Amino acid sequence: MSMAANGGPPLTVLTVITPARYSGAERMAVYLADGLRRRGHRVVFACKHNPLLLAALKERGIEARVLPISGKANLAAPFVLAAEACRVGADVIHTHLSTAGLWGSAAGQIAGVPTLAHVHALNAQTCFMLADLVATCSEGVKDFLVEQGMSESKMRVLYNGVYPEQFENLPGRAAMREALDLWPDAPVIGAIAHLSPKKGQRYLVEATAILRERWPDLVCLLVGEGEDRQALAELARELGVADAVRLLGYRDDVPAVMQAMDVVVLPSVAKEGLGVALIEAAFVGRPVVGSDAPGIREVIVDGETGLLAPVADAEGLARAIAAVLDDPAMAERMGERGRLRAQEMFTIERMAETAEAIYRELLPE
Repeated sequence: MSMAANGGPPLTVLTVITPARYSGAERMAVYLADGLRRRGHRVVFACKHNPLLLAALKERGIEARVLPISGKANLAAPFVLAAEACRVGADVIHTHLSTAGLWGSAAGQIAGVPTLAHVHALNAQTCFMLADLVATCSEGVKDFLVEQGMSESKMRVLYNGVYPEQFENLPGRAAMREALDLWPDAPVIGAIAHLSPKKGQRYLVEATAILRERWPDLVCLLVGEGEDRQALAELARELGVADAVRLLGYRDDVPAVMQAMDVVVLPSVAKEGLGVALIEAAFVGRPVVGSDAPGIREVIVDGETGLLAPVADAEGLARAIAAVLDDPAMAERMGERGRLRAQEMFTIERMAETAEAIYRELLPE
């Protein structure tokens, strides 16, 4: 038998995830699967039809099965997943997000396969209670579940990771600004996140209006799609900053787009598991400003790698961004410190190594 990277036998992991979007948690599930595959393991995805997710898996040579498993009223889902676990010979079922956590954990009990439920945000414990172990993407999420009564001994922190090579050979700042039709010397801020109320982009639009009073040529880039797109465009018009707020939609070249920014912002108001965009910004060497919320606090070391701003406070957010724009030397130091910390804590290799250790805990000797 061939051996995995840590010297143990290779494992077969059934990864279960059900959303139709391809956002933070979905990307992390793909990245983790790729990291595990590099370590000698087999990963098979069970998902509903999701073109972007399926394309990302195909690109990496990861197996996927489209199954009728979505919806919290889908009582057939655990039986479908149990059959799939048996079909692929799964050693472990690793679920991501709540619906998959509910049905994947039930499937594990039916099939006699140990389960790890991965929690990516500040969720209620309900959908994760059947899992054998629970992985949280941050200490903040772990604490949130402990407050609800979940046993701390059942939980393991599994930090998100990214590909360090994604951040090599990027176009330079000037080239990216030219590509995005931005002035070479204009202050540019931006956020990369699903456009939704919980991500707090409205406070960044309001902060942009405040900052434009001092920097009339300042531009704010909003990268992502979501239900708030129209509302954000209307808010920018109402505040007289429609020309400053640019909605770029979904981009598959986020690290390159970050090259054009002076400050990367994550203004979430709630339910942030661990700000992946802030990790990516750190690898690009950009200073970051984020809400002083669980999950974000673990990525930003306040005053060292970026600044924390009060939650849901446009004026406080504007002050923090202005402090970074005002001090280029400080901004450069923050970016470099953030890069070094990210290289140590937030790589796919580190994430896969940690996940593998958790799987070994679940398995009999």
